Order: sequence, then structure tokens, then C-alpha cells
Amino acid sequence: MGDETERCKTGIVGFDDICRGGFVKGSNNVIVGGPGSGKTTFLLQFLWAGATKYNENGLYCSFEPDIVEVLSDARGFGWDFSRLAQEGRGQFLKFSPHTSVNELKAELTRLISKYNIQRICFDPVSVLALSLSEEGKVREVIYDLVSLMKRLNVTSVLADESFESEHSPNLSGDWSKTDILRFLADSVTTFYEGGIQGVSDRALRINKMRRTNHVRKAVGMKISGKGLEVLGGAVGG
Repeated sequence: MGDETERCKTGIVGFDDICRGGFVKGSNNVIVGGPGSGKTTFLLQFLWAGATKYNENGLYCSFEPDIVEVLSDARGFGWDFSRLAQEGRGQFLKFSPHTSVNELKAELTRLISKYNIQRICFDPVSVLALSLSEEGKVREVIYDLVSLMKRLNVTSVLADESFESEHSPNLSGDWSKTDILRFLADSVTTFYEGGIQGVSDRALRINKMRRTNHVRKAVGMKISGKGLEVLGGAVGG
């Protein structure tokens, strides 16, 4: 795979090295993992780096966590999103799980246009589909959301929880929503809150990333006072 594909650099130390420079520009990317595995830190760091390093405004959409708590967590890493919000470079929005997909799409379109949003994060995205019992309807709602992001040329990261382990990679039952996300996403990355196969105290694996020759094995990572850092080597390294 050549390097001509336009990339959206995450700004997360080590992550861009294992996927040829970051996410594909304008792609939809899913990160899954158990509680405490680092998903929210990844989202916040992705948005902070975009606004402060790469001149790309961001939007964080929450369907479950308290925004005040999330902002407090961000300040613990030195990321003052209240300042970015005042400057129009970083917005936070809390949606009700009962928000209709049409209402959601309309509000997202308005905000993306108003603030020139180029990066957007959803956490956790499957809450959108909690009230839906039919798999076909769940797929339709999630498909509508990721399709809108593509039409608006926004690079999105959608987080969700998974109890996947290294020894039981297949999800079923209540996690069928995550299965749908995996199928529709351009990339899927799994976060592990405990090291696997002797890899670090934490680890992640890029399960797939379209148009990218990425590192395919699990790589170590750590979370320090500066955020998340991936410890794996570069592609081909």
C-alpha cells in the first residue's frame, strides 16, 4: 500500500506509526473495548490534537457520559476544551438516547457547517439503538449516521463497549450492535484494559483499516499524565 492516501493524523503518540500516518481522511472508525480501556481518552486526545496541532475543528457527541465529567477528565491531561469551545474549535454536545435519527442528523449537519467541523467523536454510539429491537432497523440507523459523516467529509471515531477478549473474539446477543458497527466501519480498533499475550499492561489491535497496510498484531500502550501513547513499532519496522 502506498502513502498517497490522504490521512487524518490522530496526534496520538505511536498510533499513527502503526497505520501509515493515521485514519483515512473522511473515514468512519470504530474503537471498542471494556470499561477503563482508554477509549474516551483516545477520543479526547484525537479532538485536542486536531484543534491544536492540525487546524481541524472537532465535535464530541455524548449519548451517555456526563459532559461535565468528561471535560474534567480532559483537564486532568492538560486539555482545556472550554477554551477551544470559546474559540469555536472544539464543541461538546449531549444527546438523549431517545433522539430520533432525523433530529440527530439535522443537528449534526447544522453544527458541522457552523463550526467547520472536520473531526467528530461519538460515545457510546450503540446507545442510539437501545430502543430498537430489530437488527435491520439498528443497521439502518447506524448506516444513516456514518453515511452522513462521509457525505460531509468528516473523519469520525465511534466508541462502544465490548467484552471481547483475546480468546473470545466473536460477539453475539446483546453485542450485535457492535457487530453492525464493525461491518459498516472503515476501521476497527480493539482496546484491552489488560495486557494480552504478554504485551504491556494495556494493549490495542487494529483489526481492520481499509486502504491501509497497518500493523496487525496487538501492541502495547500506556496512559500517562500526557494522554495515551502506543508503544508498538511502525509498519514494516
